[in-house]
Amino acid sequence: AVVSTQSGHYGRDLYDIEENSLVQRQEISLSAAATEIKFSPNGKFLGAATVGRAILLLDVEKSYKPVQHCWSTSSKSISCSFSPDSSYLAVAGIDTNIVIGNTSKPMEPSIKILRAHPLGTITRVRWLDEKTIASTGSDMQVRQHTISV
Repeated sequence: AVVSTQSGHYGRDLYDIEENSLVQRQEISLSAAATEIKFSPNGKFLGAATVGRAILLLDVEKSYKPVQHCWSTSSKSISCSFSPDSSYLAVAGIDTNIVIGNTSKPMEPSIKILRAHPLGTITRVRWLDEKTIASTGSDMQVRQHTISV
């Protein structure tokens, strides 16, 4: 298991839990404060939803260096989730949209699910399988979205 704590203005310290203690794994710098960070299922990437518009994808094997900053939301992002095969990173936020980026082709335009929760902020997003995303919102709805990738 990994624990994350805030370090400095936009930094994060990552710790491994070993027996009854925390062992620092890595200190990372982000371009904005993170609202949620997640490791990809294959362990290769760390994704971050941030209060800034940028969606961050960091390469774990390259000392957490940014892979790309080309995906963005129109406002603060709240939640992020990797697809089960780690190929896609979905990020959702207060703008009611879900943005999905391809982790193996970060320069490709993102897939967007516009107005996924038209009556309120998206509070969580999670992949159910390779083509289905579930989201919850402040509109008190749980919705499923099928995408073609």
